[in-house]
Parts: sequence; C-alpha cells; structure tokens
Amino acid sequence: MTRHDHPLDPIFHPRATAVVGVSTRPSFDGQLGGIFLNAILEQGYHERHSLYAVNPKMTEVRGVPCYPSVLDIPGPVDHVISQIPAVGLPKLVDECIAKGVRSLHSFTAGLAETGEPELVAEQNEIVAKARAAGMRLIGPNCMGLYVPGVGLSFMPRVAREPGNIFMLSQSGANASAMLYGLGRRGLRFSKGVSYGNGADLRAHDFLDYAAADPQTEYVVGYIEGVQDGRRFLEALRKLALRKPTMLLKGGITSDGARAANSHTGSLAGSIDVFEALCRQTGAWHAPRMDDLLDLATVVTSFVRRARGRNVTIVGAGGGTAVLASDQLALAGLRVPSLPVEVQAELHSFIPIAGTSVRNPVDATFGRDHPLDFTHDAELTRRAFDTIVRSPTTDIIFTTVGGSFMRDEDAATRERRIRVTIEEFAALQERSGVPIVMLHEEHRIGDAAVHAHQRGVALVPSIERAARAVAELMEWREVRAGLPEFE
Repeated sequence: MTRHDHPLDPIFHPRATAVVGVSTRPSFDGQLGGIFLNAILEQGYHERHSLYAVNPKMTEVRGVPCYPSVLDIPGPVDHVISQIPAVGLPKLVDECIAKGVRSLHSFTAGLAETGEPELVAEQNEIVAKARAAGMRLIGPNCMGLYVPGVGLSFMPRVAREPGNIFMLSQSGANASAMLYGLGRRGLRFSKGVSYGNGADLRAHDFLDYAAADPQTEYVVGYIEGVQDGRRFLEALRKLALRKPTMLLKGGITSDGARAANSHTGSLAGSIDVFEALCRQTGAWHAPRMDDLLDLATVVTSFVRRARGRNVTIVGAGGGTAVLASDQLALAGLRVPSLPVEVQAELHSFIPIAGTSVRNPVDATFGRDHPLDFTHDAELTRRAFDTIVRSPTTDIIFTTVGGSFMRDEDAATRERRIRVTIEEFAALQERSGVPIVMLHEEHRIGDAAVHAHQRGVALVPSIERAARAVAELMEWREVRAGLPEFE
C-alpha cells in the first residue's frame, strides 16, 4: 500500500496486530474468536503480517497463537484491538504502553458516553496516559479500522480489494451501512474508520489524514457531534477543497440529539450550523443514508460529468414513465420532449404501434422485444446513439438490461447485464452523456463491480436517482470556484 508521512499513517499500516479478549464461544458464523479476529482472518491479514490473540484460557484459536496478555506476546505489536469490558481498559493501556504499541482500538462501551462523571474522568485519564506515551487511541465504543490493502477489518463479508473511498463514521452500525451499501454497488474503500466516542483521535484528525492520503479520492462520513469546531472546520475545508466530501449528520432533531449523546457522548449541535459549515467548505450534507449512498454512487461515476439537468428516460413504460417524469421534476430535473427530428429518426427503425419516442422513450422492436443489447445490439445501439445526439439529452436514466425474464438462468442474466454495462460504458465515452442504470444491486450481483469500474452508475430506483443527480447539480453550484469533480 502507498505510504506517506502523515503522523497517523502508521496506524493504518500495523506490522503486527493483537486482538485482546477473543471469545471462547462460537460467534454467529460458528467460529471461535469473535467478530474482529474472524473478520481479520477473512481479509488475510495473517498472510502478510503477524497476528496474535489474547485470552488466558486458550493457547490457540483458529490457527492464531493466543497468549495470556499483551506482554506475553514474544514479538513486537503495533496495533491492539480490545474487546474486554471497560473495567479492564486501564490495565490494558498500561500493558500496551509497556509493550510499545502504537495504536489501541477499544470496542468497549461504558465510559464517557454514559455521562457518569467518574467514567468521564476515567476516560480522560486513559487518554492522557496514552498520549504521554506516544500511543494513539481509537474509540472507545467503536468498530475501529477497515484497511483492505493491509487486511484489517471489523466486519465479515466486505471486499478484500482496496479502492479510493475513505469512510469515516462515529457509529459502527452506520459504518457498516456505508461499507455494505456502497460495496454492493461495486465501490471500494481506501480506508474505513469507526471512531465512537473520539476520546483521543476525532473526526478532524481523520479528515486531515484523508486529505493527505494519496489512495483516497472521495470521502463519505457519518457525524453525530463535532468535538472541536475550529479544528473540524479547518480539516474539512482542506479536505473538501481537494476531494469530494459527503457527510451525513446524526442528531438533527431534539430526540436524535439526545440519542447521539447517549450513544457516543456527543453534543449534536445545530443542523443549521452544520449545513452552513458544509456550504462554506464545499462539502455536501446528505439528508439521509440512502441519499449519501446514491450521491457517492453518481459522484464516483461518469455522471459527475453531466452537462446539465435534462434527463431522457429510456425503457420505463406507461404509467411508470408518468410517475418517473413527476419524480424528476419534483427533484429539480427536467424531462423535455425529444426534438421532432430525433423522434422521426427513432421511428424510422422503431415500430410506431405500442411505443413512445417523445421522452420517456418506451420503445420495442416488435411486441415481445424491448430495447436490449443481447437481443438486437445493432438496433439498440442505434436507438441510444440517436438519443445521445439530441441537444435535450444531458443524462440518460434507463431500465434497459434489467427486464429479467422468468425463464432466464443466472448465467444468461449475468452475460446480458455485463454486455449492457459494456455498451453503456462505450456510449458514455463516445458521446459524453452519462448513463444511470435503474436496477437494484442485489439483482445485478457481481456485475455491480464491473459497472462501477466502467463508470456506469447503478441506482435502485428512479426516485433515488433523481434526488442523487439533483443533489450533484446543486453541489456543483455550491462549489463554484473550487476544483471540478474530475
């Protein structure tokens, strides 16, 4: 993996890792060790680096040597993941300092987020001791690090191959939502951090790192409370100037703010202030998790090059097309009729009966054969080439490629989807008009990775695609004077 001289870089490249408090009971997948050890083994960290477990009741777990304490491990240890209860954390910190550990991630809850004065004081004491010794803390009360290029992970069944998106989340559950939600669409991550209470390392520290990380090109994040307003503003401004940054804010209502305070000990603050901060820095505040996932999908695709707000819908039929047009208009996009000469050209090879070529374009080559590259590639390609030449087409939303026949086997479906993706990728490159495929990612399967690699956006519904593209257009206007999304 690429290394650089940011002071936090060693945290993301541990040469040896120990998981303290590994479980002696099988987890949900039937394996001993617990979620962290099993996720790291799944990532293959142990194939490249030293991996240890700590539990005085075992000497080995799933092939990993297990020791009574961190101090009993024979070799050096850079990173420690703690699963032990909060009562044991002060002793563990002392052992890690004595061992020369560089970073400690504490999954443990039950400290400052409780609001109990003595536990707040204990957390502060732990942080002060660690900082004085040169050791950094991640958490407490968090999931920690996901670094696929190294082999670290806090969740099973996430991609092993690295990408270009940095994920930051104060919440472990929302970190998983971003990793799984974007991962299913083929997006991949440079690093991921769930930082919980942020007792030592906080949001601004990781934003500053993301700005310097050459592997990171985009940033997504979930924030509950800003713990140091001035430093957060400075870090976000530096980051958003260089890299598209999309943030979801939790605790925007009084009930949500109360939940955030009990969750990570965060004072959520005013949503108006947070939105103003995003506008000032050029970052984008997404109102919902779905919006964050969809916006990240379109920003990392060819859609970021869209010339304007005019959308041509291809493949949606009848009443679906009517509702789709309404949704786009409500989102602030336009669905203009194709020029009469474009309609005439389409009708020169598409039968008039049962079709519409005004916009939306609901076209068939006969009663049983809708537009489809595997059925009639030449005519389907000709139809799309005609549409992208229209001055009213800035972007295409399409369901083509997703009409799954009942008798279609998985191999045939996979082939058809991949052929469609390749056709759309080539169309984007030769025309400059982006394509949004309106298909649920679980119906696409592994082809979603192919779609993202080829720059074709995959969004589950036309309503969500409309919001995402409208947000992208508005974000570009907000960023006037800052670098373009290229």
